[in-house]
Formats: sequence, structure tokens, C-alpha cells
Amino acid sequence: MSGKAKTLICDSCRAQCCRYVATQIDPPVRKRDYDHIRWYLLHKNVFVFIDHDEEWYLEFETSCSALQKSNLCGNYDDRPKICIKHGEGRSMCEFISEQEPHVVRFSTAVDFEAYLDKMGMNWRFKKNGKKRKQEVED
Repeated sequence: MSGKAKTLICDSCRAQCCRYVATQIDPPVRKRDYDHIRWYLLHKNVFVFIDHDEEWYLEFETSCSALQKSNLCGNYDDRPKICIKHGEGRSMCEFISEQEPHVVRFSTAVDFEAYLDKMGMNWRFKKNGKKRKQEVED
């Protein structure tokens, strides 16, 4: 995408890419991993999603401190490289894409638990006081 075309698209955008931070996390494989994700999702404005490459992300819904009321960047000339590159190549722009940036997005621990149950995952720790040593370590 040329710089001019990108500027025209960005001018009509609501700055969606400036309203969250997402960082890749390891896919959960153990009960402890599932439990950590449940804990993340118990917090306000925290989400977990799986993208089209089956990669897992932890997302924090929070606006960039440089984002102005006009949806323009108050630090445009000195913005981070990740901002400059957003929307180019594999980095999908949420505004212009016809495809959601995620395949599955969890907004609550209950949503995640239902997904795990649907997938047949053994994610629950036993509730009685006699836990096996391996289960405690998981």
C-alpha cells in the first residue's frame, strides 16, 4: 500500500489500532495455562483471542496516550515503528479488512470455559482436598 493510499484510509479511520494493545502468548496446553487465561479474563478490558494463524494473543483494551480527540496521533512525527508499519504486509488493518482479525475472541472467563468444554479439554482442577501431586504442578 502506498503512503498516499494509507494516509487516505487512515484519515477516515476511527483509530481502532490505537485503542488496544495485544501481545502474543503461548497456546495453553496445561491446566495451569487454562487457569491463567481464566484469570486474565476476570479483569476489565482484557481479552484473549486466536488469530487466523492459530496464534494466541492477550489483548488490553486501552487507548494510546498520544491519541487525540480527532483520532489523530499527537506524536505522529516520532511515533513507534510498529505504528508506522501497521496495515502493511501481514499486519492487518482492522478498519479496511473484510475479515475479523481473530477467529475466536474471549471476553469473559465463562466464554473461555465454554470453549474449553466444547473442545473437550480437561481444564478443571479437582475440587476436593486430595489433589494428585501432578495436578498441583499443572
